[in-house]
Amino acid sequence: MSWTPVKQLPISKDLSGLSRFLRSRGFVHRITEEGDRQMLWVDDPAMAEPVASLTERWLSGEFDAPQEQSRQSPPLIRFGPSPNQAPLTLVLLALSVLGALAVMTPWAEVLVPMLTFQDFTLRMTGPEFVPVAEGIGSGELWRLFTPAFLHFGIFHIVFNGLWLWELGRRLEVAVGWRQYLMFVLITGTLANIAQYYWSGPSLFGGMSGVVYALVGYIWMRQRQAPHPVLAVPPGIIGFMLVFLIIGLTGIIDQFMQGSVANGAHVGGLMAGMAWGILGSKR
Repeated sequence: MSWTPVKQLPISKDLSGLSRFLRSRGFVHRITEEGDRQMLWVDDPAMAEPVASLTERWLSGEFDAPQEQSRQSPPLIRFGPSPNQAPLTLVLLALSVLGALAVMTPWAEVLVPMLTFQDFTLRMTGPEFVPVAEGIGSGELWRLFTPAFLHFGIFHIVFNGLWLWELGRRLEVAVGWRQYLMFVLITGTLANIAQYYWSGPSLFGGMSGVVYALVGYIWMRQRQAPHPVLAVPPGIIGFMLVFLIIGLTGIIDQFMQGSVANGAHVGGLMAGMAWGILGSKR
């Protein structure tokens, strides 16, 4: 394990209370003696800044008062990392917005078939889909993931965009952008494949498969190896699971054009849960 230096402190200062304080908030750290100084370290570079801030506040006695301790007990970053810490999530949001605009433009009949799981042609009776073997099977591998960028309507892009931002930026900071990118590509692909086998040839899209993969990952990871950046309120996970179950009943389909991509939701959730369990063991 590699350690990131956070702050130097006097050798005479008793830091046992600080260590308990940081440990109670889920920060993995160590304190070493370096000559005439003590050095505070963390295992995650992304945690250096918040731990340094918390240390300063602990040293100033801010957490001594009972009422302040109660008020400040949640992690410092409970509202999530800042935008400059999650550039890849911003890119995914921008591409999702572009996908939504592609659906709404007069050129949708040209743009949308380029991004769907199966190419199609619009007929009087509806879309006529090209078989998977002639699309993805012939080398159009981008179709395994690109439906995630397509969004059909304002509610669709707003719902997925808000949850992608709330959950995705946390994972990007927690595991780094490279592993986060791999997570998005793999779970998004698995969610799209699940939707295809769930509904057969159909026009589907949206980032919700990835969103539910994030839900599954955070749910499992926080149960087994909690990370302070991933400490979302439990109600968020519960809400998303309830929404998934309601979607499976078909009730939501009565109030919208098209239907909920239940296969992508279930597939993404299962993929994220598996990733979270394996990540916890690592």
